[in-house]
Amino acid sequence: MIDEKLKPWLIEINHLPSFAADTPLDTKIKKDVVTDAFRMLNVSIQDKIDYKNKKKAEIDQKALRSKKIKTSFQERQKLFEQAQIKRDEWETKNMGKYERIFPVEVMSYITGFI
Repeated sequence: MIDEKLKPWLIEINHLPSFAADTPLDTKIKKDVVTDAFRMLNVSIQDKIDYKNKKKAEIDQKALRSKKIKTSFQERQKLFEQAQIKRDEWETKNMGKYERIFPVEVMSYITGFI
């Protein structure tokens, strides 16, 4: 892929990547990629436990409610935009050796204006 400044970018998608390392350089590169990927995902065992507990509590609450609470389109859109901003800020702080190439301007993406 070539960007607007004619800078080439190699984008590789491998459905069966090898994590075997033959050299110290190979080990370092693969370790850094995996470390940065997990940092970007921001996941931990405690997150998984918390998520399961939260979902169970939500299911229990739904069972107790007789009426469904609906949010308007505007409320859902605002919640989506707030979550997007929070995620983009977190990713920017925790991207490790990655470089954001898309979206070019985060706010343009969020507001829909390019």
